[in-house]
Amino acid sequence: MYKTLWFWLHWLLGIVFGVILLIVGATGAILSYEKEILQIINKDTYFVQAPQNKERLNEVEILQIFQKENPNYKINSIGFSSAKDSSMYVNIVKEGERRGVNIYLNPYTAEVLPQIKGKDFFMFNFRLHRWLALDGGFRSVGKNIVALATLAAIVLTVSGIIIYWPRIKNNFLKSITFSFKQKNRAFLSSTHSALGLWVVPFFLLMCLTGLYWSYEWYRGAMYSALGVEQPKRVMQQGAPIKNKDIAFDDISVVIDLFKETTAKGFKNANLRLDQSKDGTYAISYLFDNAKHFRASNTAEIDPVEKKLVKETKYEDKKLNEKIMNSMLPLHSGEFFGWFGKLAYFISSALMALFVITGYMLYFDRWKKKRVKILKK
Repeated sequence: MYKTLWFWLHWLLGIVFGVILLIVGATGAILSYEKEILQIINKDTYFVQAPQNKERLNEVEILQIFQKENPNYKINSIGFSSAKDSSMYVNIVKEGERRGVNIYLNPYTAEVLPQIKGKDFFMFNFRLHRWLALDGGFRSVGKNIVALATLAAIVLTVSGIIIYWPRIKNNFLKSITFSFKQKNRAFLSSTHSALGLWVVPFFLLMCLTGLYWSYEWYRGAMYSALGVEQPKRVMQQGAPIKNKDIAFDDISVVIDLFKETTAKGFKNANLRLDQSKDGTYAISYLFDNAKHFRASNTAEIDPVEKKLVKETKYEDKKLNEKIMNSMLPLHSGEFFGWFGKLAYFISSALMALFVITGYMLYFDRWKKKRVKILKK
């Protein structure tokens, strides 16, 4: 009896949320390799040819040149790399505006490089993935629909295991394989169930981490369960940002101290140009062996005292802190290196297969029932 109930629940949720899950899965697969794809199609922006017998300009020289040529821009931060063929960027905002954008520069000439191509495509997929690309007051509607579909995906995964448990218990190896020799419904059913069993752990982790952005209560519960203090959100002021003179001498001292004392083996770094209340500057950076972009470290440097005030390293954090600090890499699979990223990509892409085969199985059952009714 209980198996029948789980079957009908699996069937009902699949019918209702199938299309939404297909959209979320397909966009998730597309977003999996966003950074890699953007780097491939924007080589002239992310990378530069290192001229022979020419040294890179230091970061302050580049800032001064850019600020002189663009006096109406406020520079929020600067990003730089240890790689000789890597470009650098400044995050800028026009006076009177709030949203910042990255402008990429050649570190040997301070020349502005071409804008990133393809970003709008991935941003659309991100909006589709998060809230079905709905805007304005309808964004919360899209967000809640995706959240409900995510909850449905968890139930679908669990109910799928329960439905196929007798087959799994009797012959586990056979339950996770299918054959192209099978025909019609047998092929659809075995493909749907066998491939589904392969991706169960990835599906569950994607769904459980995805709910982090869906519900405030769920996010708070995760912090409480793992014993990590939840960071408070800083509300942005409504007034437009005004330009402020950059303390180039202080920036020079901060970057020099960072490279001398902190950044041995760093891959890339980002320096915010606004001082904290106590007069320090914060630099976030990644080491060469960092598995994901959230495995970042932070150094706070006082340019007046010319000393490192505070340093927070990702590797020194406890596992529970690493998990809560790395929710997005956990959701994308990047937390587990190249294997996790590939596994998540395949799992997300397979969502289309599960939805399509699920609908085909439903319509096949519906047609057979209809034929029986017509024969009576």
